[in-house]
Amino acid sequence: MVWVLLAVTGGVLALGLVVWASHRMLMAGGDGSTGGDPFGVFVEVFEPARDRANRDLDSREHQAEAVLSPGADDRPVRVDLTTGRATVRRPRS
Repeated sequence: MVWVLLAVTGGVLALGLVVWASHRMLMAGGDGSTGGDPFGVFVEVFEPARDRANRDLDSREHQAEAVLSPGADDRPVRVDLTTGRATVRRPRS
């Protein structure tokens, strides 16, 4: 009878520890884990290429294109589409 009581108590404590730890991991989030996605761990373990692709798409959401700002050193560029040549005029001295 004592062994059964100890086994049940140990099981309840272990279950409580697992629930507490998983709750802390979900609340912490972070870049290394998918967080609240219930199938995120499945994708990370069994389909790593898909997980990398999903993370790449998520990172592109915050990506911006580099736009050159006009400055004093800007030189006009001519592009000839028939020959495929680009020419840059030298600044006048």
